Amino acid sequence: MNRCHLPLPTSFPTIAPRVVLLWSLALWVCTGAGRLQAQPADAVYLNGHIYTADAGQSFASAIAVAGNTLVHVGDDAGAEPFIGPSTTVIDLDGGTVLPGLFDTHIHLLEAGSEGAASCVLPYNAGTISQLVNALVNCDPQPNSNGWIFSWGHSIYTLLESGQNPLDLLSNAFPETPVAAMDETSHSAWVNQAALDVLGITGSTPDPEGGHIVLDADGEPFGLLLDAAGDLAFQAVYATNAAIEAGDYNGLVNFGLPAMAASGITSITEGRTYWKRHYPETWQQVYDNGLLTVRTGLALYAHPEDEDDAQMDSLLARYDAGDEWLRARQIKLYLDGITLNGTAAMEAPYIYPFGWPFDDGLNYFTPERLTAYITALEVEGFDFHIHTIGNRGVREALDAIEAARTANGDVGARHQLTHIEWVNAADIPRFAELDVTANAQVTAWWTQPNTWQDNAYLIGSAVANAMIPIGSIHDAGGRVTLSSDWDVSSYNPFRSLENAITRAPEALPSVADAVDAKTIEAAHSSRSDSYTGSLEVGKRADFICIDQDIFSIAPAAISETHVVLTVVDGQVVHDDGGVHSVAEADRAEPVLALYPTVANMAIHLRVKEAVSYRICDAAGRVWMEDQAPAGCSAIDISTLEEGLHLITTLLPSGPVTRRFLVVR
Repeated sequence: MNRCHLPLPTSFPTIAPRVVLLWSLALWVCTGAGRLQAQPADAVYLNGHIYTADAGQSFASAIAVAGNTLVHVGDDAGAEPFIGPSTTVIDLDGGTVLPGLFDTHIHLLEAGSEGAASCVLPYNAGTISQLVNALVNCDPQPNSNGWIFSWGHSIYTLLESGQNPLDLLSNAFPETPVAAMDETSHSAWVNQAALDVLGITGSTPDPEGGHIVLDADGEPFGLLLDAAGDLAFQAVYATNAAIEAGDYNGLVNFGLPAMAASGITSITEGRTYWKRHYPETWQQVYDNGLLTVRTGLALYAHPEDEDDAQMDSLLARYDAGDEWLRARQIKLYLDGITLNGTAAMEAPYIYPFGWPFDDGLNYFTPERLTAYITALEVEGFDFHIHTIGNRGVREALDAIEAARTANGDVGARHQLTHIEWVNAADIPRFAELDVTANAQVTAWWTQPNTWQDNAYLIGSAVANAMIPIGSIHDAGGRVTLSSDWDVSSYNPFRSLENAITRAPEALPSVADAVDAKTIEAAHSSRSDSYTGSLEVGKRADFICIDQDIFSIAPAAISETHVVLTVVDGQVVHDDGGVHSVAEADRAEPVLALYPTVANMAIHLRVKEAVSYRICDAAGRVWMEDQAPAGCSAIDISTLEEGLHLITTLLPSGPVTRRFLVVR
């Protein structure tokens, strides 16, 4: 196995190499942007296979780090002058090093929050009764806003089972409002108590970008599409102290360690709900010194809000920030999603959804979108526009072009995310308008063998080229790869593997795919001046992995394991379970769980002996046992892949932590 080898430095002959490495890195002193520390370097990495993601897609064998900055990228001989008496020298032993990876569309706070849905419904249920039984058996408890929330079912179970979704859910939960988010996050299945709280009746008009589904008698069916479903989700997660604490704890204890363990060093929070105080939560994590991933916030534009007032609110939250946290993107939905019949398509849907529209819907009309971009790009905002359908992609490109005509080229770095269906005539416009195509190809259903599964919705001809990253790349457009977690896995190596194996819409090479997750993503995030590639003067953001993804069979890339993650010169993950040089400072005084992304074992650290229970997201109990005081290794080799929860019975009461099992 090709792994980074960390030998004992001669100056510390009796100390374990990983401890020496962490101790040395912890002593690094941050420098200002663009300045290099004098020799010698703090750490030198030799004998590696280091992909730089520079303009020439070149490789190096050595890097030297001083403070938080790369002072040498090149061969081993060139690194020798940077080695001094106190320099930590690491023999990579041929190990592969990449620039830190980006995820430029992820819902890290939202999906990782301790308040996120703990009951996951089966997407392949045949009847609504099966879904209701699964939810009842999960024994869901109302959150601090009094709502029960779950996730994961298919909208087609509600549409095709012949049962009434409102009645069945209301019978099971007659008093407590319930909102169940479907597997795509683009609809809410609700009960009568939820409709009562929301004030929705058969005569309630559809909100902008949404639809309240009615039955044959003109009464609510219990299904709220897109922006109508968002009304329920806003009530579920209306901000309060408990919700905000769950968001904070989820980031610190789950989300950030998960990113570090996956080699992700920069993200864009793809839907930053400022009405739910998401920016304040991120700021609190940053102020407390716990932020381990460079973060851009994409402020959410609400389609139901009045435009002038909302633009003022967005402008008030603009923050160019620093290299760690900034808020200068706007996330805006143009349309919905194909599976629900709400993606904006050029031609009518074939599947008979029965909605009062047959070619999708718009959260924002083209005219409103043009007005937002024209007004806000001159203030420094870049737009992050959700576009699924081919009409939606065209309308978004038209709006960007109209703003360019009105404002001139102001250097905006707009991007369209998802881009599932694109007209052939619009392919070259990405390069012409310098608009980034932000694609998600991690999920199995984005691979070519599934494209025709969409023919029943949009026809065979349109379905034959899903997410055309190859065509956009070949036409000179910029392509980035992201996850949209938790719609699909955040495993970046699955994304890289799929990106080069999805012919005829594949990226040409592994290097091009890595570029899409590093330097191209850095450009779209306005951080390419200091990260995204391994070049002298840039920040020391890099990862070491356990196999050479440039030479192995493409089908094995997704099995890559991250051995070491370094951000800004600081180790935030190593494969021994140490996530941060500041772990001892930030560990919980009573309980700590690591890693939060695991394969064969997790470690539970407690001050007193406790009993614990491990359940999966559906509420099934997999394990119950006792853990002594101190640190215990828990074998999880028999657990299925996916989200799990461990509940410990502390003297102060039960405490639940989340972890992912990844095979």
